[in-house]
Amino acid sequence: MRLSLTLTAFLFSSLPTIHGQETARSTAREEVVVGGQTIKLPAPVGYERIDGLNPESDRVVEEMLPATNRYLARFDPPKGSTPDYGRSFNVQVLRTLENREIGDRTFGELKQQTKAEIDKAQETIRLEIAKVSGKAEKALQNATDADAALGLSDVAVLGCFDESPSSLGFTMALKVDAKAGDKTTKAKIVVAGMIVPVNGRLIYLYANTDFTSAADRTWAEEAVTAWRDVVVAANPRVEGPTAGGLNFEEIGRTGLSGAVIGGVVALVAMLFKKKKQA
Repeated sequence: MRLSLTLTAFLFSSLPTIHGQETARSTAREEVVVGGQTIKLPAPVGYERIDGLNPESDRVVEEMLPATNRYLARFDPPKGSTPDYGRSFNVQVLRTLENREIGDRTFGELKQQTKAEIDKAQETIRLEIAKVSGKAEKALQNATDADAALGLSDVAVLGCFDESPSSLGFTMALKVDAKAGDKTTKAKIVVAGMIVPVNGRLIYLYANTDFTSAADRTWAEEAVTAWRDVVVAANPRVEGPTAGGLNFEEIGRTGLSGAVIGGVVALVAMLFKKKKQA
């Protein structure tokens, strides 16, 4: 069963009817601000931005995220796109790096160190996920007003991919066992992340999907790579300073934690929606 039978069924309010207002709203929804820099963030093809439409829903998913990370935007399929409901996208930033200029050259100098940190981080990630899973479970309880349990297990770093000069992709998988009231879900998720500097700020793009076959991993990696290309093309290229003083271990390890939690947000949203409709 697809995980992300998500918030879209009750999130969307009516759009303004005046063309000028529609254009202004659309433009604003394609931009985020990171450390004073405006970043154009086109939606992945076939997806719509869902954050910022329902404060309660935003609060629920943001409570799950590690304090080190901040959501910039979240995307789901449009309402009625049932075949794709197990798939979603989000983009995050590390709070400690929001105000630091990181361009193509900056990250290029750190890329191999970051890759090495990701490759060796599996045990560290398991420990960090154990820490944040309790926080995620509490968010699930608050969202559903019911006794809830959330288990994250078999977390695996599957490796890196698409090593362009100034970006780095990585893939993870995990099992999710969640219960809220009488609703129970068990599934495996694959998360493909892309660390990339955009307009002088380092952001993390993620594609999440159910993990039922190798094709799901392929979809996630190809989808986040295609999204990266669109986002990079929509923004100015910034060379940035040298990388002196940057903590590459944090860039790798903390980003992985955010990736895993971002991947289970769809699950919590689904349980939240079911409870609201009950």
